[in-house]
Amino acid sequence: MKILKPEAQIGAGELRDRLAAVRRFDLAGIPIARPLSLLVGDEVGYTMELLAGMTAIGSLATVPPGGVAEWFQSTGGLRRRLRLLALGAEALDRLHSRGLSYGDVSPGNILVSTRSEHDQVHLIDPDNVSVHARPLRTAHVTHGYAAPELAQGTSGQDTLTDVFAFAVLAFEILALVHPFRGDVIDQRPELEASAFRGEWPWIDHPSDHRNESRQGLSREMVLTKGLRRLVSLTFEAGLRHPERRPSMREWHEKLDQAALLMVACPACAGTYHAGLSRCPWCKGSARPPVVRCDVHGLVPAGAVPGTAGDVETDRLRSLILAAHQPQLVAARTGLLCLDRGPSEVPVDPGEPLVELSWGGGPNLMVRRVGRHEVYVVNRSARRSSQLAAGETWPLDLTESGRWTIHFGGRNEIHRFIRILLPRQGA
Repeated sequence: MKILKPEAQIGAGELRDRLAAVRRFDLAGIPIARPLSLLVGDEVGYTMELLAGMTAIGSLATVPPGGVAEWFQSTGGLRRRLRLLALGAEALDRLHSRGLSYGDVSPGNILVSTRSEHDQVHLIDPDNVSVHARPLRTAHVTHGYAAPELAQGTSGQDTLTDVFAFAVLAFEILALVHPFRGDVIDQRPELEASAFRGEWPWIDHPSDHRNESRQGLSREMVLTKGLRRLVSLTFEAGLRHPERRPSMREWHEKLDQAALLMVACPACAGTYHAGLSRCPWCKGSARPPVVRCDVHGLVPAGAVPGTAGDVETDRLRSLILAAHQPQLVAARTGLLCLDRGPSEVPVDPGEPLVELSWGGGPNLMVRRVGRHEVYVVNRSARRSSQLAAGETWPLDLTESGRWTIHFGGRNEIHRFIRILLPRQGA
C-alpha cells in the first residue's frame, strides 16, 4: 500500500483523480505495479501487488567499502547490468508507445531481482504516469534524475524527460558515477543543484572539462560505442534541446545488443565486451574463442508483391557465442513480430527460442527449447531440417556461413541467424 500526501499545490481530490486515471490506462504487457484499488476515507493512496525477492536497481550503483571489482561481479557483473537496463528501457518504451510517460525514472522506482542469477525488472510507483505533459505544479521528480527543463521549472513531464532520467540512471549503474556530479561538485556540494539544472557540463564532455571526474569505471570498458553515442547525445545536444535526445527504443536496442556481445572470463567470471582480447577485470586472461551469430530478416519469394526471389535484410544485430558459454536466443531477438506467432497465446519478449552452445570444436549445437517454429537451412547444399521441441541439431562450423537458423514459417517474413567463423583474436 502507498499513501500519498496532498501538498499545497495539489489537493486530495486531484490526487484521487490522477490515481483513478492511471487505473484506466492500458498497461497490459508492461511490468509495472498497477494500482489494484484506491483507498477510501481521509487518506489518499492505493494498494499494489507485493513484489517479493526484488530490490531497487539503485543498489547496483551503491558501491560498498572494499574492492569494487569483486562486488561488481558478485551482483551480476556487466552483462547482467546491461540486461536489466535493457529490460527497464523495454518497459518504458512500451509505455511510451501507448502515449504515456512514466514521470519519475529513478534508482528507487525500478525494482530488479535480488539474486544475481535472475533478471526480472518491474516498475513501481505508477502514480506519476501521464498521458500528457503534466502541469508543473503537480510534477514529482527525484533530485539528480530530473531533466533540466523539469529541474528549472520550464516544462512538464513527457517521454523526453523520461529518456533523460533513464540516461542518468543507466550511466550511473554502468560507470558507477553520476554523469553530472564531477570532482568540483563533490568538493562544493552547494553547486549540485545548478549542475542538475544543466548549468554545468557532464563529466565526460569532450571540450568543457570544468566538471570532469576521476571517479567511476572506465567508460570504454563498460559502455559500447553505441551506448557512448546515446549518452553523448543526451547529455550534450539533448541537454538543452530535448527533441535531440535518443528515444527509449534506441536505448533498449543498444543495451540489448551490448548484452549480447558480452563474454565471461574463464578465470574470474567477469563479463566484458568480446571485442577486447583480454579480460579487463583480472588484467591478463585471454578472451576465449568466440563465434559471431548475426540476426537478419528474410522476405521469402512471393511474400511481398514484386519480389522474384528471397530477399535478406542487412544485419539487424549480433550475438557472441563463446566456447563453453551457452546462449539462449529469446523472442525479442529472434521473432520478427512479438504480437503474433504460431498460436493465439501472447508472445512474451523473454520467451526462449533456441539454446546455442559450442565447446570450441567443429560443431555448434542448436537446441530448440521453446514453442515457436525453428528450422535450419543450408542453401548451398539444398538441405533443411525442422526441429522438434527439445531436439538438438549439430551444425558443422566448417560450413559456417552457409547454415542459417530460422524462426517462423518458410513462406512468411521472419528472422534468421547466420553463423560466422570462430575467432580467437580480438
